[in-house]
Amino acid sequence: MAQLGFGPIYCETMTWAGTSFPAEPVNTVSNGAIVLFGLAAAYMVAKRAPKSVDLYVLSGLLTATGVGSGLWHGLREPWALAFDVTPGLLFLFALIFCWARRLWSYAGAAIFLLAFYLLFQYSREYWGLVQRWVALAPVVIVAAGALIAQTYVYSKRAALGGVVALSSALAALFFRTIDLDACAYVPFGSHFLWHILLSAAGFVGVLTLTRLPARSPKAAAPAAEAAE
Repeated sequence: MAQLGFGPIYCETMTWAGTSFPAEPVNTVSNGAIVLFGLAAAYMVAKRAPKSVDLYVLSGLLTATGVGSGLWHGLREPWALAFDVTPGLLFLFALIFCWARRLWSYAGAAIFLLAFYLLFQYSREYWGLVQRWVALAPVVIVAAGALIAQTYVYSKRAALGGVVALSSALAALFFRTIDLDACAYVPFGSHFLWHILLSAAGFVGVLTLTRLPARSPKAAAPAAEAAE
């Protein structure tokens, strides 16, 4: 039976939630968008970069995020919460590494990921003061900004994709942040837009990487410029 008092509370938890599946109908169904974006990402990888195994992994993690989040919002069971958070964080860290690897060497990508991880850990000190994703946002913005700036050197089109992905993620964060306040206007809140816009950001992020082959910058530059 759903435990509505456990874990994060959303607008729908207080207004529409029930004790049977799906406990939060709109929040649960909206995870279908994440799954579809994950499957669409896998399709586009097969079409544009079929040999990029890492991008298939990213697509799988994006799909798993939708499944895990659906379990959490549908069941509201303590064990399901881990399936909501873990795949999404793995996708974020994997995306950072895969993107960095397309710009620098494995060592450079590993150092960049380590720096991101350390900043991520530092942001945890503020999770009790603001929503965890709000506290993490500056870290993501700084990391994405650095990656976009370096990407611009090799491919303006790919850099634009990075800007679109980051913008969609920030829009998603806005709607997640105002979810409880939105209850006064929308009975089921705005959390479902977090699902849709954030998964759209993930999808665009994967598409961006299909334009950046995983090789050294010296080798990637001519190919990238040729694609402009």
